[in-house]
Order: sequence, then C-alpha cells, then structure tokens
Amino acid sequence: MFNAFLYCRDSMKKYFRHSYQFKYSSLYNNFSYSIFSLNNCCDHILCFHFPIAAYLVASPSPSAGQIRLAGSGSTRCSGRVEIYNSLRHSWGTVCDDGWWDLKDAEVVCRELGCGIALQTQWSNHFDQGRVNAFRSNVGCSGSETSLDNCFYATPLSYNYCNHGQDAGVVCSETLPEPTISLYSNEVTWGQGISITYSVSDKFSGGTFILQKTSGSFSQSQTSSTSSVTFNLHNVNFDHDGLYQCQYMKTSQRFNSSSVRLSVTVSFPKPSISICPVGEVTWGQTVEITCSVSTQVLGGSFTLSQIQGSFMRSQTSNTNSATFNIPNVDFDNEGLYQCQYKKRGSRREFSSPLSDSVRLSVTVRLQTPSISLTSPSAGLVWGPEGAEITRGYSFVLTCSVNSRFSSGRFFLIFSDSNITDSKPAVNNSASFSFPVAEYEHQGNYSCVYEVTVSTRTFNSTATAPITVIIKFPWMLLVSSVVPVVLLLLLVSLVVLLVPRRRRQTQQAHIHTTVTLKSCNEEDDISDEERIYLNVETLNTYRNFTKQLEGAEREETEEKR
Repeated sequence: MFNAFLYCRDSMKKYFRHSYQFKYSSLYNNFSYSIFSLNNCCDHILCFHFPIAAYLVASPSPSAGQIRLAGSGSTRCSGRVEIYNSLRHSWGTVCDDGWWDLKDAEVVCRELGCGIALQTQWSNHFDQGRVNAFRSNVGCSGSETSLDNCFYATPLSYNYCNHGQDAGVVCSETLPEPTISLYSNEVTWGQGISITYSVSDKFSGGTFILQKTSGSFSQSQTSSTSSVTFNLHNVNFDHDGLYQCQYMKTSQRFNSSSVRLSVTVSFPKPSISICPVGEVTWGQTVEITCSVSTQVLGGSFTLSQIQGSFMRSQTSNTNSATFNIPNVDFDNEGLYQCQYKKRGSRREFSSPLSDSVRLSVTVRLQTPSISLTSPSAGLVWGPEGAEITRGYSFVLTCSVNSRFSSGRFFLIFSDSNITDSKPAVNNSASFSFPVAEYEHQGNYSCVYEVTVSTRTFNSTATAPITVIIKFPWMLLVSSVVPVVLLLLLVSLVVLLVPRRRRQTQQAHIHTTVTLKSCNEEDDISDEERIYLNVETLNTYRNFTKQLEGAEREETEEKR
C-alpha cells in the first residue's frame, strides 16, 4: 500500500488535492497508474459548473529530478522536454495537451539553470520524440524549482496522447540583466528627466518596473520590446535618491543595478531692504525684508550681521521673510546680508549672499524750551524782547521732554563767547543772573546734550530770547527829584531876596517919613524922640548894608 494524491484541476488551472492509498499494480509496473473517477473530485468543486480533469500523482516521482532538452536543433537550453523514468530506466516526453505554457517552461529552464523561459514550442519545431510520453496536463505556478513539484497526470490515464503534442521550451541560457541609464545623473529642480531601462534583445516583451529604493515611488510599463523609457516631469527633492529597474518575465523579477538621481537647485541672489530707510532712532523697531525669485518654496532665510554676532533664521512658505529688530541700539549698527537656503533629501542648497544694507542708529533729541523770569520784578516784555532793568536779577530756565534724563543743558550767549552748562535735574536747569548789567544784553538759547554708549548727541538750539538791559529811570527820578526841588528852592530864594530887600528899603523910608510926621503931630517927650531916632537910624543902616550886598551879588552873577 502506497500514499498517493488525487489532483483535480478546473479550466482555470485551480488545483485541489485529495489523499488516497492504493496497491501496487503489476500491470503497469508503476506507482501512479491507478485510474480514478472524476466523481472523486466532485465532492470538492461544482462539477456541473466547471469541466475538470483528475489525475493521480504518487511519491516518489519516477523522474527523480532528471530532465533534458532533446530533438533536432536543440541546445543545452532549448529543445523537446524529456524526463527520465527511473522505474523504466528510460526517457519519456511531456505531452502538451493544451495546458503547457510559459509557467511550466519557466520551471524547466530554472531546473536546468538556463535562465528564463522565452517561449514554448511544439514538437514540430524540434521534431517528434520516439519514446513514451510520461507526463501530461502539467500545471506549474512558475515558482517551483523542479518539474517534479508541479501538478501533472500520466498519459496512461488517458486513451490518447501522441508525439505531435510533445512539449518544448526555449530558454534564455542566461538571466536577464536589466540596465538603467540616465541622460544626466544631476537634474535641476523643476526640470524633467528620462530614465531608460533595457534588457538583451532576446528578452523582448515583459513588464518593466521603476522603483525608488527608499520610499513608495513606483511606476511600471509593459513593453513588447526589450527597453522602455520613463519620463519624470517637474522633478523636485522627493525624486532625489537611488533608482532600480525590475524586469518581470512570467513570474520572475530581475533587478538591475541602482543609479542615483541627484536633484539640484540654483538660487539667484536675494534682495534685501530696510525700513525705515536712513538713520534709525535709538529704541525704534526696524524691519529688514529678504526676498528671492524662485519657485522652490518652503526654505529658510538667514539674516546676518557682517561684523557682529547677530544672526537669525526664519522659515517661509513664500519667497520672502521679514525680520523685526525691536529697540535697536548701537550694537545693532552695521551692515546686514541675507541668504536663502533649502534642504534637499541629502544636502542643503544655498543662494549667494545678497547685497548689504546699512543700519545706522542715532539719538534724536527734542528741541528744548527756554523761559525767562525776574524774581525782583525787573522784567518787562517789549516788542524787541525781554527788557530787564539794570541792577535787577533775572533767571533763564532750560527744559526738555526726553527719555534721556541724565543729560546736560548748555546756555549759549550768541553775542559773546560765553557758554554756561548745568546738569539736568528733572529734565531742566536754571541759570541765574543776580545783577543785570549791560554786558548781559543779547540773545540766549539752550542746547540739550546726552551721552549714550560713549557717544555724545546734541539737540538743536532753541529759538533765542533777546534780553535788553534798561537804564533804571525810576531810581534816577527818585534820587534826582529832591535835588531838583532843592535847586529850585535855592533859585527861588535867590530871586526873592533882592526883591525883599527893595521892599524892606521902601518900607523903611516910608516908616521914617511917617515917624517924622508923627513927631510933628504927636506930643512926645524928648527922651522918647531921641530913642526913636536912634533905632530908626540903626535900622536904616542895616537895611542899606543888606541892599548893597544884594546888589553886589546880583552884579557878580550877571558877570
């Protein structure tokens, strides 16, 4: 009793296996010649839907792995297929009963080490065999290493299989070695490239598969010739890498060696601009914009200071990027350049450096204000300026609204070389003049000065204030009026004295006459009369002296 397998095959070459046991049959002197009914397969498939064939294969196989190609015009790798039956000690043919195809031939070529099957042939190509047909209805998947591993039946299971159906093959002798070629191994981003795959002319027909060794990229083309060309359009960095060709004939695939496709890109020089243009005020925000003309987006812009440590990078999905530098100071001064970079699959591509722009930082100070006061009320504002009375005090005050509070004010006297300075206290400084003199007369203005990072900056000068020193007329009047009044009084006295003298003289003469008349009319004693005459005489004499003195003084004054 031996183990055997019943193989059922439908018209689509699908196989189903059943296990059986059978006894040795001396009639056929073989282990595989028992006949089974098709009903043995009908319990597995629907017989009334598919025409099927049943055949039995016993193990071990009688060919024991011996196979050859024979016939007229045959070679080591082409000819009529014959297998050796170790039980009969003879060679036999394989019947091509309509099921023999390239998959079956593929197994024969592989078993013989003759490459791949190029085609199948009937016996009329290699003439008919003169030995028994040992196998028929061979069904291989194409991946088997030996014909013994395929499904088959024996001709003795059928009533008829002549040598006009002998199976033959033509093998390639060598395995296909696909070659891959590029017009150029380096292609610029956005351009196209052609990749050509080819095999030997004897392997005409088949499927060519283009694959990237890393990634999911794959394209295939079926060709009736021995070569095919793949065109890649608008390549980008995703196309960069190693490529390999697969040639598929029947069920086998043959790989080519790999080639590298390098995608490169050339960027133009970026442009750079700064806002605001010109000098920038200390503490202000500056914007520097870099842009490049390219379709390769998604890269990064790098802004760097040529002589300094400042460097920033910014990724952009557009062709420009803007860098903000807040609160600029003198450390930010200098020349700046930008560069565009894009990372490929294996390396980074960079544009040339842009032209440079200069960032200049300055301190702009507000023009201060100037004011004038006089604590002693000696100030009068006139059409020509501030009028200060000589001898009075006055104060000039400079003030400014600035974030730099530790500066210094300079008071500039435009009509002389005098310049005074004082440190700012609460953003102001006062310059005092205790006594106004004529040399203080002129134009005064203020300038504010600060020192930032060892650099000195000055504001513009204020509009000048004109100071006019006046003569102190009120003081003069207050001191001169008494003198004038005294002089007027003296003059009046001088004028009135001579007149008084004359009036006194006239009055004396009139008195004397009157006395004489009285003496004639009144009765007085002699002693009274004598005393009266003496007094009158003395009065007359004194008056005469005064009158003469007044006349002399008047004469001298006239001289």
